[in-house]
Amino acid sequence: MIIGLTGKNVAGKGEVIKFLAERGFQCLSLSDALREEAARLEKPVTRDLLVELGNRLRKEFGASVLAERIFACLDPEKNYAIDSIRNPAEVQVFRRRRDFYLVNVQAPQKLRFERLRQRARENDPKTFDDFLALEAKEAVSVETNH
Repeated sequence: MIIGLTGKNVAGKGEVIKFLAERGFQCLSLSDALREEAARLEKPVTRDLLVELGNRLRKEFGASVLAERIFACLDPEKNYAIDSIRNPAEVQVFRRRRDFYLVNVQAPQKLRFERLRQRARENDPKTFDDFLALEAKEAVSVETNH
């Protein structure tokens, strides 16, 4: 079985992944393919770099490129939870398996901003306006790459 997760930043996808991992699911992220690409290029992994790489790879190889890279590594005998599904082309890749389910994890913007502030990562937006600007930028990146 494959459970694919989609949803905005700090919506709670990580908590769903944790829940599924505790039940024996192998947990992967489409961002893993981006991290591998960053390592291949010998670049430090930052959120901005991952967005840039994702946009470049999708433009160069098509909207499904990250899903294709992850899908190629899946064992049909194992259960997977796959995070960071961003566009319909990625969904179509995983739908090749009849046991694929897509879950959209949602939470209100204010709650997601509070979660982001609590985790206090160095490059996270510090104000709600910056948070909204980042979301708008990421939404445009996703929309223009499928």
